[in-house]
Amino acid sequence: METPPAPVTSAEPVALLTTDRLVLSADLRTGKARDDRLTVKYQPGRRYLVCTPAQWQLLQEFAAPGRTVPDLLLELIPEGRCPPLRGFYELVARAHQAGVLQAEGRPVPSLQPPADWALKLGGPAGRWLCLIALAAGTIAPLLRPVQMPGGPLPFVLGWLLAALALSAGQALAACILGRAGGDVYHPHFCWKSPLPHFRADLGDAIMGGRDVEIDSALARLAPMFAASAAVALSRPEWLLPVLCGQFLLLAPLWPSPLLDLLRALYGDPLLAAAPAVRLTPGQLPGLLRSAQAGLADRKFLLARTGATLAWLLLVFLAGCVLARANAVGLLQRFSAAGGFQLTAFALLGILAILVLGTLGAAAWMAWRRGRDWLREKADRRRRPQSASVEPADIARMLGGTLLFSHLPPEDLAAIAAAVKPEAHERGAYVVREGEEGDKLYLIYSGHLTVTQKLAEVGRTDRFGELHPGDLFGERALLGDGRRTATVRCATPCVLLTLDKAGFESLILRRLSRADLEDKVQKIGFLARTELARNWSQAALAAFAGRAKFHDFPKGSQIVRAGMQFEYFCLVHEGEFALVRDGKQKAHLRRGDCYGELSMLGHNTAKADIVALTPGRCLLVPSEDFLRFIMHDFAVALQFEQIGGERLGRPVFKAR
Repeated sequence: METPPAPVTSAEPVALLTTDRLVLSADLRTGKARDDRLTVKYQPGRRYLVCTPAQWQLLQEFAAPGRTVPDLLLELIPEGRCPPLRGFYELVARAHQAGVLQAEGRPVPSLQPPADWALKLGGPAGRWLCLIALAAGTIAPLLRPVQMPGGPLPFVLGWLLAALALSAGQALAACILGRAGGDVYHPHFCWKSPLPHFRADLGDAIMGGRDVEIDSALARLAPMFAASAAVALSRPEWLLPVLCGQFLLLAPLWPSPLLDLLRALYGDPLLAAAPAVRLTPGQLPGLLRSAQAGLADRKFLLARTGATLAWLLLVFLAGCVLARANAVGLLQRFSAAGGFQLTAFALLGILAILVLGTLGAAAWMAWRRGRDWLREKADRRRRPQSASVEPADIARMLGGTLLFSHLPPEDLAAIAAAVKPEAHERGAYVVREGEEGDKLYLIYSGHLTVTQKLAEVGRTDRFGELHPGDLFGERALLGDGRRTATVRCATPCVLLTLDKAGFESLILRRLSRADLEDKVQKIGFLARTELARNWSQAALAAFAGRAKFHDFPKGSQIVRAGMQFEYFCLVHEGEFALVRDGKQKAHLRRGDCYGELSMLGHNTAKADIVALTPGRCLLVPSEDFLRFIMHDFAVALQFEQIGGERLGRPVFKAR
């Protein structure tokens, strides 16, 4: 099979897995690679995709043009047919790389037409003839002593015979592949080789399944072994180059007929054919997944390791025979030289290199982290630490915030002229929970902590931090005037304040209450939660647009076990208990979520959710939640992982 295509770049999967309209190619061939594996070939571009029958059924859902990945998932999840999301996303990406799935406006793999190969041979008799040749080529050299060439002529003649046998093996394998209905690609003469020979690309053998792969590998070996048997019995002085050709074909260290034979007998073509599809930026994750796939094919890995050890032993023994070496004498000399002393020193040296390398890598990482920390600390010190701030600087900072970024320069200048800078020392309380509030605060510099009292459970929770550009105090101005949390300076801070009159005249005339709620109360809260900390701005805005605040009095029941729960719930304030069989199993606090399992197909609630304190939650209806996560594959994978951890098993069954 050809070398897998280059991995998808980090920018491509975003559109491919969200907005691209995909369609199944019409130019496909399928073959049975194994009992539970299918090979799908994009014929014009000669690309292969190995998948399971269930995966092939999923890909056939794209037979009708114009469907996106989210469109299909939104059909599969309610029907209980959704596969594990990571596997499905990687399947779609691999299918697109192979040309099996094609996207509107994206290029397809370039044309690679097969050669016109007319000769066709093979069948059961062909396999037996190959096996007989292998047996003869193994036994005959053992019956006659190997002779070193008496001069250059016998060596050259043996070398020419080995090159001819290698070419005959390639041609015979191409004939067998042609008889099985496969395509032969790029037949040519290879000059840049120790044995110049004819060769052809026979990767299409995977379309015929295991039997064709085995026959193709045996056919490439048979002529060389037949030549070895013939010269061993008739021209032993020609045997050395032919034996070298045998060892070349039997080497499992590089692409060879023996390696293809081991892969056909013990390998999993699904793992061997999977390219490094990167669903996240960065090269290392793709490399690690490739290595993991290779290690997962344990049977093939074990067979290749055993074959490598056997091959190295054969090479050593053949060298001893040719050099007339005395094994007993070699062992005696080794013992007299101190046995394993040199080996022990070598192993200790290797171990020291590994230890020092590990320590060096750890020290380098610590140095990098320390350097970044010092740089961040220096950046903090460069921020203004006094209450004297120029209006132009304030306007520039306002333009970089989420809330005011879309306002024109004249509006930013008006707000900057109206705010009053205030300096606060470290540890100072800016606002206290329950107090009357008449100011809006915008952080110019410094960091603050936010806490809230849960009187019903006798505890004060720290549920967030505020940083430059964040805004707080708007709920008191929009609501009943009371502060709902306590904000305290963790560092010296400069805050920009705006009184209620200025808030109403400058802010509410330019921004609606819905904008304030979405961009400040929702997005600002989401960005500080563990759940949404790494979401993109687009994902934060999409979630905020779908979520609605809902208040719950103390003792109210959000969910009852066994009921159909139609919302995803994210706790904004308060504390809730998860009750199962009359016992509290867990507590849900600010930033905790519930309901994703019901959304992902496990339709009934498994426990009661009861408010221990007055609380407030963001609720997203099930249909909106599914549309939200299906249009951002990174978020979908995150929720699949969260659900799997709660269930103790995968959310979606492998198919």
